[in-house]
Amino acid sequence: MSDQTPSSPFAELSARDKKRLLGHAYSPPPRPKGNRGGGGNRDGGQEWTQAEMQLLGTAPDEEIARVLKRTRSSISCKRQKAGIPSFRPWLRPWSEEELGLLGKLPDAEVAKRTGHTEFAAGKKRRDLGLAKVDPKCRPWTQGEDALLGRFPDKEVARRTNRTVSGVRYRRSALGLGDLFERNPDWTPAEEKLLGTAPDDEIARQLQRTKLAVQQRRVKQGIPFKSRTRHHWTKEDESLLGTVPDRVLAERLGASLSAVKSRRWEMGVAGENPSRSWSATEKALLGTRPDAELARELGRTEVGVTLQRRKFGIPVFKGKVKLRPQPNG
Repeated sequence: MSDQTPSSPFAELSARDKKRLLGHAYSPPPRPKGNRGGGGNRDGGQEWTQAEMQLLGTAPDEEIARVLKRTRSSISCKRQKAGIPSFRPWLRPWSEEELGLLGKLPDAEVAKRTGHTEFAAGKKRRDLGLAKVDPKCRPWTQGEDALLGRFPDKEVARRTNRTVSGVRYRRSALGLGDLFERNPDWTPAEEKLLGTAPDDEIARQLQRTKLAVQQRRVKQGIPFKSRTRHHWTKEDESLLGTVPDRVLAERLGASLSAVKSRRWEMGVAGENPSRSWSATEKALLGTRPDAELARELGRTEVGVTLQRRKFGIPVFKGKVKLRPQPNG
């Protein structure tokens, strides 16, 4: 008898004949998958020889896989099961000597000495609960503390090889103010200026930002000074009707419409611009520019000009003459 198992007649038929007999397309049964337990996906689960085991770890896994005609995953799995470190230094286990360097040297220096990457050194250090060693986080010396407050924080950071935020924190911890900061403490004289003019004008006078002036004014409860909307005080209201609205608007730094509206609200009659001229006022005509004399007399420039022309007084030319002071 023959030891070979007789094949099925159906198996000897071609795919076309099988389709004709079955009445539909024939699909062969799936092949059994390779043994994943041994780490081989496509190498058929073949046994490892002693020579193959000696090659593990002597070169990268993908190179060993090409030499042995195995998959890279099977090489890596077999090497890890055998406890053989990777050929690449950053994938190999940490030794006791290398672990002793973590937390004592910067991560970059540990990576340089051990061959691991800086990222791997940092991750291993964090896994062990060790603090990061940073040359910029070292203890402060007396010489470094002496620089605080004498130079800007940026300059101190440059000289001490530290961060600006670290210098600022150290200076605040010692209770030292910053003489070089852009927003120093407010003085009583500066606070008196708040609300006397628009915020941007006060900011230019004090060499501060408009936002800083606005925040300080709001904090002190001082109302806003507007160019178009005047904040009326009792003293301002007492001047309504005493001089022409245009003159008062120039004095108070308010608009003409604001002065007229406020006077109407309070029921104050307007100052009559055609009031009679006194002898003293007439004597001043032509002694100085009409605009200057109008401000001095509380009249309009047009009114002064018309009155000067009425008396045939020429326009003022030249500089204002100062009266001689009596001797003695």
